Amino acid sequence: MTQCTIDHSPILAGTRLKPLVAALVCITASSMSYAQSSNETAPTLKTVQVKGQTEAQAPSSPKFTAPLVDTPQTLQIIPEEVFTQQGAQNLTDVLANTPGISFNAGENGFSTGNSNFSLRGFDTSGSIFVDGARDSGSYSRDIFNVEQVEVAKGPAADNGRGSAGGYINLSTKTPRLENFRSATISYGDDEYDSKARHRLTTDINQKVSPGAAVRLNLMVEDSGVAGRERADSNNWGVAPSVAWGLDSSTRFTLAYQHLEQEARPDWGVPAAMIKGMMRYDAVAASADRDNFYGLASDYDDTKSDSLLAKVEHDFSSTLSFSNQTRLSKTDREARFTVPTGYTPATQQMTSQTQIYDREAASFSNLSNLTALFNTGSIKHHLVAGVEFSRESSDANRYGTNNPAATNIFNPDAYRSPAFELNATQANKVGVNTQAIYIYDTLTLNDQWQLTAGVRGERYKVTIDSNNADGSSSGALNGYKESETTAGGKIGLVYKPASNGSIYVAVGESSLPAGSFLSNPDISRTGDNAFPGFVADAKVVKSRNYEIGTKWDFFDSRLSTNLAVFSTEKRNVAITGLEVGETSASLKGHGKQIVEGVEFGISGKITEQWDVFGGFVILDSERKHSAWLDDVRKRANPADYGTATRTSGDELAFTPKESASLWTTWRFDAGLTIGAGIQHVGDSWAGRPDDASRIIPNGTFGKLPGYTIGNLMASYTFNENLTLRLNVNNVTDELYATSTNWPANRVLLGTARSAMLSADIHF
Repeated sequence: MTQCTIDHSPILAGTRLKPLVAALVCITASSMSYAQSSNETAPTLKTVQVKGQTEAQAPSSPKFTAPLVDTPQTLQIIPEEVFTQQGAQNLTDVLANTPGISFNAGENGFSTGNSNFSLRGFDTSGSIFVDGARDSGSYSRDIFNVEQVEVAKGPAADNGRGSAGGYINLSTKTPRLENFRSATISYGDDEYDSKARHRLTTDINQKVSPGAAVRLNLMVEDSGVAGRERADSNNWGVAPSVAWGLDSSTRFTLAYQHLEQEARPDWGVPAAMIKGMMRYDAVAASADRDNFYGLASDYDDTKSDSLLAKVEHDFSSTLSFSNQTRLSKTDREARFTVPTGYTPATQQMTSQTQIYDREAASFSNLSNLTALFNTGSIKHHLVAGVEFSRESSDANRYGTNNPAATNIFNPDAYRSPAFELNATQANKVGVNTQAIYIYDTLTLNDQWQLTAGVRGERYKVTIDSNNADGSSSGALNGYKESETTAGGKIGLVYKPASNGSIYVAVGESSLPAGSFLSNPDISRTGDNAFPGFVADAKVVKSRNYEIGTKWDFFDSRLSTNLAVFSTEKRNVAITGLEVGETSASLKGHGKQIVEGVEFGISGKITEQWDVFGGFVILDSERKHSAWLDDVRKRANPADYGTATRTSGDELAFTPKESASLWTTWRFDAGLTIGAGIQHVGDSWAGRPDDASRIIPNGTFGKLPGYTIGNLMASYTFNENLTLRLNVNNVTDELYATSTNWPANRVLLGTARSAMLSADIHF
């Protein structure tokens, strides 16, 4: 048995990372001991195909030039097998498997819902990619056509401008040289007055010649929302694709996806109903949890289309080229009513109707060259490429409407007529990007590797903001800005055994002003359409320092990772008023720091026992001068109340700890049982990391944490039929997943609900 002792070196004295580094050293030592004592032969590096959890997972992007176990970065890959077992249906469901994520309900002053989120305390809503191409827009992303979801933690500039928290990539389904046909039919219900849930998906792949295949994914859904009265969603999607040359050195893929979503959205309940919230009221808390506080006339309709064309050519076994073009368009129009307040004396609840009306389009072309070669005794896996993209947004912008107040116990969905759609303003945003990059993994010998990459990017944004009559509607009309930025990463990897690695790494990325194509406020009037935008602000720079270790066990069936990290976001713009000024403007810049430790595990412990999960512990902090607090408080005195300083505060909506675990056990008789647990700690309400306003910790209290459990059982009758039963939130906890910045409303987590699914292979 390995014993672990901690060296009390003065190098770490006084730092918050000392106990985390100590834990890392201990676990690494234990892993090395296991690897050295194991009688199994360590696997050699090879190309793997993603097929659920039965083989080692691999990222889809060619920019990762080392196997996952040797990649000096925290990278979580959520395979289709996991989110299928869980009954997940959209990206929000899938990301619940990611520790360190928090969902946003409107922290920047407007309404978003659970489609916007943060990683490790930093807003990541604008860093969502599909097949490596940025996918702009604030909308719900269905995963019926998704093979795996990849979560890269920390800034690295892999795909250009981005969040300090990292980015998300959805790898879509494309044809394979095999024949299979499957369908899943699901029915869900609960004990509340919500509408039942029905969903059908199919996945058909057909080999049509020795080197060609076609694939078709379909989805149709007619569902309510578990535990919520009146809310519903009616969706359908189709995703055909064709590929040829799959058995040759030149391969072509053409894929299309069309998705339509029509919903009556649920935008939560008054925060007075949730124990632990600052506005909690015991009387209000006795209201039915399924009460719907919106209007019957609310709607949220989205139509999206995307087309992917890709060609790959192998010049030899060591040199290959690929070119990918992706076009997409998303048109979302929504009218929704959100709770805004509650009066205990009258038991009346107030609300506001808001509108979102925006079309986002994008074009991207990505060219990539991959080469394997040696320089002397050093082996190289080098990737170089160029990227071009054009992103645009056209939005109509509206005011808001205040429906009549309603009783919290008996809300009237017909209390006010429909809010008429009369746009008073419009805006357009265009972003052009040209980039060049190079990544390389240098294998120095059997023990040492160096992985490094750099990306240069030319970024140009234009903004037009007009009234309905064509006149200028604010200072942003005609705004133009261009920036040239550089970012990348470097990591040194030591391999004490072939199945493990220890690494140190640094990553950096940039976020120029004007990255607003995924902003939820795009349909707001005035310059409020771009919260967080500050004229003349510096380019935000984010840097991540990471020490980690990764180990594969049991013939690479089980992957584990542990990392200690420190992320610093610099040039955070802070506005305010000096004495005598009447209009807030840029006064300076601050920093935001998040440090922590993250652990992950994925794969098979035995042939019967699968596990997927992880945990993260975070310590966040704002840093800026006392003078910046003074001018900020002068601009918005009510934000501060009696507080004088916010430097040293934790970031809003950044739980100190979060964890998730999903595990299944397969019996020989065809029975599989599974269980999952999700835990999220409490966090401060307030303005998020990308807002120019700052709310002191405690002003609006905390969003309470929660722990929920889920169960699953499935039975395989034969090779054609498996029945699966999922029960989510088995203890029927009443909990909130998010709140808006003043914490007067919350979005509820799923009530106890059951879903029966039939997986059919034909």
